[in-house]
Amino acid sequence: MNPNVEPIAQNYIIAAKVPHPKKYFFHDPGIIRLDNGILIIAAPQWRFQRFGAQQIVRILRSTDNGISWNEITSITAYDATPFVIDGKLLMFIQEKQHQDFQIMVSEDEGLSWSKPTTVIKAPVWNITTPMVHRMNTVYWAMDYDSPEQPCKGKVMVEFNRNKSPLDPKAWTLSNIVTQPELPNNISRYLYTTPTSGQDNWDGESATWLEPNTVDVYGKIRVFVRCNIDRYSSANIAAVLDYNEKTKHLTFTQFTAWPGGQCKFFIIHDKKHKFYWMISNLVTNSQDLLGWDDKWRSSQHGPSGNERRWLFLHYSIDCLNWFPAGCVAGWKDDIYKSFMYPSAVIDNKNLIILSRTSRDSGDQHDADLCTIHRIPNFRDLAMNLHEGTPTTQTFK
Repeated sequence: MNPNVEPIAQNYIIAAKVPHPKKYFFHDPGIIRLDNGILIIAAPQWRFQRFGAQQIVRILRSTDNGISWNEITSITAYDATPFVIDGKLLMFIQEKQHQDFQIMVSEDEGLSWSKPTTVIKAPVWNITTPMVHRMNTVYWAMDYDSPEQPCKGKVMVEFNRNKSPLDPKAWTLSNIVTQPELPNNISRYLYTTPTSGQDNWDGESATWLEPNTVDVYGKIRVFVRCNIDRYSSANIAAVLDYNEKTKHLTFTQFTAWPGGQCKFFIIHDKKHKFYWMISNLVTNSQDLLGWDDKWRSSQHGPSGNERRWLFLHYSIDCLNWFPAGCVAGWKDDIYKSFMYPSAVIDNKNLIILSRTSRDSGDQHDADLCTIHRIPNFRDLAMNLHEGTPTTQTFK
């Protein structure tokens, strides 16, 4: 063990903090880069009385590549995801959690926003995950909720770029893919009883959620986080494929995936034909080290829900991942976290936004939004294309 080994972006910038770490927490913040280089963060801030209490989304902006941040406005909503289509700054919001698809537009780089417009009346939901932009269409896979089975369905949302984003006719939904059956031997059933083969998947102890939508050499693929048997079967994701012609979404397979038990974020570096992925790796998913007595005192245990080590990976097929290094981590406390990443490429730099728990005492309830900058991030990757039929020259 080398005590001198340090994460590659441990030093962070605090973009925002909650007013009080025992009363509020950040829920799924997201970052976007405008065409002029301005960075925007939408940071949902929740009270601990999650349901019934009014929540807000704090809008932050940086004009110096993420070095400093100003809070420019706030919006009353549960969740929000900023994104850009054809140079226009948009935001997906939900005034009521997991209900309807609403859009807001900003014409002044985030300073002010239009009133929410409901464009899809359906229980769809997602956080900041990647979208696929085609010439005439934008694709974004989402969770499809029902009161009986939250997050159990997946659906592809399509936006027609020839229409206004505030026009409900511009938005359509694909078929709904229900949660697939899980092979019996994929879990040790540490927290459920294997009476039906599905107890660790269909109940509250497990689900799939927060899909990433990615263009993989012309094919639209969806990669989904899998929380199996309360995180004890870690590093697994689900893969779905979308047919643009038939507008049909299909479950394809489960696959090994570093950090697949928690929210991960994929970013496509098209210029260099690489995919980058940020995720949380765990050290003790099946509690062989005997942590659970302590972790059960936390509402967000057990040990497989550890979120203190945030890692960066790279791939050329968005399926087989090579390690680039640890982005950031907490050595001193398993109740701290760097988690729920999103990222933007800023020339030669990778800028990562983390939902970070430092002072809340719980790895889930983040009290900070932190920025982690990795300069010359492409230098962390080996040239995996070299010597293959798709050999490219990289500079």
